[in-house]
Amino acid sequence: MATIKDDGIFQSTRMIAGFVIFILLLAFIILYIFPQKTDVWFSWTVKPGLMSMLMGAGYLAGAYFFLRVFTFKSWHRVQLGFLPITLFTILMFLATLLHWDRFHHGTWAFYLWTAIYAITPFLVPFLWLRNRVTDPGIPEHADVLFSNNARWILAFISTAGLGISLLFFAFPSLYISLAPWALTPLTARVGAGWAALAAATVLSVASDQRWSSARTLLEAGLIGVALMLLAFVRAWADLNPASSMTWAFLIAFALLIIGFGAVHFMLDERARQHPN
Repeated sequence: MATIKDDGIFQSTRMIAGFVIFILLLAFIILYIFPQKTDVWFSWTVKPGLMSMLMGAGYLAGAYFFLRVFTFKSWHRVQLGFLPITLFTILMFLATLLHWDRFHHGTWAFYLWTAIYAITPFLVPFLWLRNRVTDPGIPEHADVLFSNNARWILAFISTAGLGISLLFFAFPSLYISLAPWALTPLTARVGAGWAALAAATVLSVASDQRWSSARTLLEAGLIGVALMLLAFVRAWADLNPASSMTWAFLIAFALLIIGFGAVHFMLDERARQHPN
C-alpha cells in the first residue's frame, strides 16, 4: 500500500523525539549549568569547563530541533537534520570505543551514554528512511527557494568543513595543537564530532531548495552558537587570551550569530511578501 504524501510526521517518530528531548535537556543541565560536576554526574569527566559548556550548548540546540519534530505537522521542516545527526552519533560511538578507559564504568550515566550512542546510529536513519516517504517534495505556499548558485556554495563550504572535521577526528593531535583551550584526545574527538555535525547540517541544507526545510536547523544553530559564545565569556579563564585562535573563535561565533539572524529575518520577510 502506497504511503500518502501528506508531509506528516509519524506518531512513532514524535514519541521517540519526546524521549530524546528529555535526554538532551538532562545533558544540557549537567554540562552547561554544572560543568564542574561532570566527574560525578556525567559519563566521563569533561575538562575544562569550557568544553563541557560547549557540548551542553550543542545538546540544547538538539533539544530544540527534536521539540520541533515533536510539535510540527510537516515532516519536510525537520527531515534535513536526521542524516547529520546520524553521522554525529556514529562519531560519538567511535569516540567511546576509542577512549573506553576514560569513562565512568558502572555508573548510570555511563550506561545511558553507551546505550544511546550504540542505538541511535541505527535508530535515527531508520526514522528518516521510514518517514521521508511522506514528503511531497514541493515548496510550501509562500515559501522561498534557494538559488542553485547558493546551494553549490553551501555544498562546497560544508564539504570542506566536513573533511577538516573528520581529519581532526582521525588525528585529534591536530585539533589539540590549534585549539586555544586545553583538550584531551577524547574531548578533541568529541569536539570534532560536533564540528562534523555542523558541517553535515549545512551540506544537508544544500540538498533542498526550500527555506521552510532549512528554517528549523538555522534556529537550532542560532541557539547553539549563542550559548557557545556565552560559554566563552563564562569560562574565559580556560582560554588563552594571547592566542590569535581565541579571538578568531570569538569573532567567528559573533559573526555567525549576526549572519544567522540576518538570513532568518530576510528569508522570512521574503516569504511574507510572497504573492497570495
